[in-house]
Amino acid sequence: MRGIQAAQAAGFAPIRVNTLVMRGMNDDEIDTILAYCAERGFTLRLIEAMPMGATGQAAAGQALDLQSVKRRLEQRFELIPDLLPGGGPARYYRLGGSDTRLGFITPLSQHFCATCNRVRLTVDGTLLLCLGQEHRAPLRPLLRAGISDMDLIAHLRRAVALKPERHDFNDRPGQIDRFMSATGG
Repeated sequence: MRGIQAAQAAGFAPIRVNTLVMRGMNDDEIDTILAYCAERGFTLRLIEAMPMGATGQAAAGQALDLQSVKRRLEQRFELIPDLLPGGGPARYYRLGGSDTRLGFITPLSQHFCATCNRVRLTVDGTLLLCLGQEHRAPLRPLLRAGISDMDLIAHLRRAVALKPERHDFNDRPGQIDRFMSATGG
């Protein structure tokens, strides 16, 4: 919490608070987290748990379809469809009568693969092209070999062109044995 407040004091904006919603773990705290974000001008992004790694499989019973959370929040707040530049795969809403934004990242209940423009670079220099697939491009060997900027750009373009059409979380849960903490953001 101090880190978030320090980021705000340093002038970072917008600040997005990502919250993985888990049944029986924190689903009863969403209103409190939303109030915290609204008081400070932060954007809250609620995220459905993806079946990744052993933890993801073990928590599958705690995964919560965010459509039910959205319906519950709509009974308390007016949710006006909104956009957040650079907001990625979230579907954003503004709380009526305020500037507070709420995003829903729903890779399972309402997948967004057709509009996904995200890739992730891991700490070991691997470019992951989809969280729900194993498509990857190793960059570290190229960088250590002294690849030129132009060749690196060409390599990145070829890699991004291989980005899969969609994930298989719904069809093949548990196929990804990679933890989000090792994946990077």
